[in-house]
Amino acid sequence: MTAESFLKLKEFDSLEKMKLHHQKQIQEQEERLSLLNNKKQEKLNSQKQLLNDLHALEQQYFESEKKLKTAEAQASGLRDIGADESKIQQFQSDAAKLENELFGLLEQTEQIQQELNEAKTFLSGLEKTILEIDTEVSGEREEHQKAIAQLDLRLVLIKEELPTDFREALEKTLKKKLAIGPFTRIENGSCYFCRYKISRVEESEIDMQKMLKHCPQCTRIFLPYGAS
Repeated sequence: MTAESFLKLKEFDSLEKMKLHHQKQIQEQEERLSLLNNKKQEKLNSQKQLLNDLHALEQQYFESEKKLKTAEAQASGLRDIGADESKIQQFQSDAAKLENELFGLLEQTEQIQQELNEAKTFLSGLEKTILEIDTEVSGEREEHQKAIAQLDLRLVLIKEELPTDFREALEKTLKKKLAIGPFTRIENGSCYFCRYKISRVEESEIDMQKMLKHCPQCTRIFLPYGAS
């Protein structure tokens, strides 16, 4: 009866590992989709910044254009009243600088508009990819969740089939949510996980007499040799 109970614990351990595998597969698929959505958000943020830059350039262009018209009007007005030529040239020089500035702003505007068009094309293609991957991920997630549901059912049944002492020991250990599961084994005279030294007497009780024991340090349940 004891040997059979340990075999059930071994099956429980095996099923728990299978469940973790399915959960990991779900996580990997969701991370795959998350990476694409993060890339989409990064591009949207970049697009937003480009739009802000474009609006700033348009405002700068509007202000520079006003200054250019003012400088040209002042130069023309001074010429009409026969003002000093040096003053006229100063306004003409200011107008020329403003005109060059406007050309530079136009070039920057065209560059940003090109980048915006490229971002729009990229986002359109990315949206299609995300939809395709989302459909694929949803299908795989559903399959893994079905498998997990079946494993959960069997895990419940195994616990119900265990003798009281085994079931209580298992449930107590499971509540601790130990990494890599609630079970361990003896390897070279020590606990496989925490390397706590096990006496030869205890090793014999666990492996030969199939006694239910916990590791004194990590508290995992020892599976005897032949059941692990």
